[in-house]
Amino acid sequence: MALDVDKLYRKLRQRAESYGITVTEAGLGKDKAGQFDGLSITINTDNDAEERAYFLAHSVGSVTRWALATEESEAIYTELRHARKRKREEPERFERALQGFCAFEEAASEHAVWLLADLGFADVVASYTAFARADLDAMVEFHRTGTAPPWRDFFARWKEKVARSGKVVRPYHPRPIPPFRPVKIRTQEIVQEKE
Repeated sequence: MALDVDKLYRKLRQRAESYGITVTEAGLGKDKAGQFDGLSITINTDNDAEERAYFLAHSVGSVTRWALATEESEAIYTELRHARKRKREEPERFERALQGFCAFEEAASEHAVWLLADLGFADVVASYTAFARADLDAMVEFHRTGTAPPWRDFFARWKEKVARSGKVVRPYHPRPIPPFRPVKIRTQEIVQEKE
């Protein structure tokens, strides 16, 4: 059965709004897939429909993490910002901060895969998982080099590398989204370089 991406996006948007998160769309240019501030999520209309849906699912997962563990999440992002400025002088600190960021992203995607299944779209969890794993690898490259790789080329190479290696993309363990109240945070940008 073909994926009805419009239906998926609509259901994700409805669920986000039921959590008290406003979802909007805007042309954000080539460098951002979206942004969120805890109370709202803006998705870049320059992305294709499936990418928009996956970024929305992941953003809801991120907003959930921020709401459920606000101080911990703030500490992770603050440490990453500071550690990036001194990564040459303190490479071990930077790697620890990057590991904290990756753990946050892992938890956000765990919420996202639970959400996809809960909305009746369990059949897209594998596709979302590959997308999110590749996106995290791209974000790690961004934090290490300061430059986001061109997404479509990066994702194509990532999928080819996985196929060649014969490795299975590590699944996310669904993490239910409990009742929560969104909290206002500093705007987080979903960085993504495009051609």
